[in-house]
Amino acid sequence: MGIEVTNGDLEPQPNISVRESQMKLVRTIALLACCAFLAHGSIANAQSTAKPAGSAARPTTMAKKEMAPAMSKAFTNGYNVPSSGVAIEGYCPVCYIAAHKAAKGSPEFSYDYEGVTYWFVSAPVRQMFIDNPKKFQPAYGGWCATGVAIGQRFPVDPTNFKVVEGRIMLFLKNQQVDTVKLWEQNEAENLKKADANWAKLKG
Repeated sequence: MGIEVTNGDLEPQPNISVRESQMKLVRTIALLACCAFLAHGSIANAQSTAKPAGSAARPTTMAKKEMAPAMSKAFTNGYNVPSSGVAIEGYCPVCYIAAHKAAKGSPEFSYDYEGVTYWFVSAPVRQMFIDNPKKFQPAYGGWCATGVAIGQRFPVDPTNFKVVEGRIMLFLKNQQVDTVKLWEQNEAENLKKADANWAKLKG
């Protein structure tokens, strides 16, 4: 199952190889990814504020947190996190597995883990994460799984997800492309490539 690219400049030419077609598609996705970052304000220009090293993970309430201007944390420990520090655009990571759906969390039920803030739909659901955070953390730092499979960090649509072997995979999706379809063309091979590439990409 392929992905149709409608841009006239990217229409396949009669003598173009399959490999060249795939590379053109990769470049298209990368361009769309950059546009998505800009559209969602993921790239900030303000100066970052670092957390003290070795600070313990703890529940937080957004109302009590002092919000200071900060740069994107996208490359802090490899996580896909904006300057707010809130991962997955505030979607509850536990719901992907426990409820098999994407559900927006609340700042009332937040938790900091490894320098990243997650929002949850309730206190009991937050406790599920606290008890086993590795189970509910999105794979590849929350970056697009398909992007990681080809060695790139692409942003994601938090509602576009798939649970693979108990791991939460997130994917880029917009009007031009849905990368979960690319992933599913050869899921076993893409999973193997993504796992290998992530060791290098996460820094």
